[in-house]
Amino acid sequence: MTAGQGNSIATVAPENAEQVGQRIGLAQIKGAQLQDLLDLWTAKKGTRRFPAREDITPRDMKSFLRNVTLFRVKDDGLDFEYRVMGDAVVQAWGQSFVGMDAAKMNAIRKGMGEVIRRICASVAARGEPLVVRGELSRSELEHVGQESLFLPLGPDDATVDYILGASDFTAARPFPVKTRN
Repeated sequence: MTAGQGNSIATVAPENAEQVGQRIGLAQIKGAQLQDLLDLWTAKKGTRRFPAREDITPRDMKSFLRNVTLFRVKDDGLDFEYRVMGDAVVQAWGQSFVGMDAAKMNAIRKGMGEVIRRICASVAARGEPLVVRGELSRSELEHVGQESLFLPLGPDDATVDYILGASDFTAARPFPVKTRN
């Protein structure tokens, strides 16, 4: 898909960011795959603040690899680049964003990259997991419920160089269809 086909992909921008993802606590995670990833991340970090990217392999995530996203942190945490998107994530969003940063995302829809950049910047700056829950909308009638977990990865306790994400998608309630009286 191209950037001109914005109506056929799920998009997020400042005006709909709250609908797309409200922050929730780790204890509120509903998705079993997200809990499995959090458990894996916790085990791999051991006594460290967070594990390194190399500590978690695709084999470790084989049961939920389709739902994984890997972001490379750029410009001292001020930007990101999509490095990996599992096919379930691509299907939910309606397109792959691999290789894209905030500017390229903003070319698809103004503000879209900025929202993702804020999420990644927050995880990179805090060095702590972040969970959001909400709905992705691709059209007035097509909605996907999503719960996403973002986990910091880095070579030492002070540096986040990657963010490992995973999303759990469910059928979402459709918005009411407006009818004319």
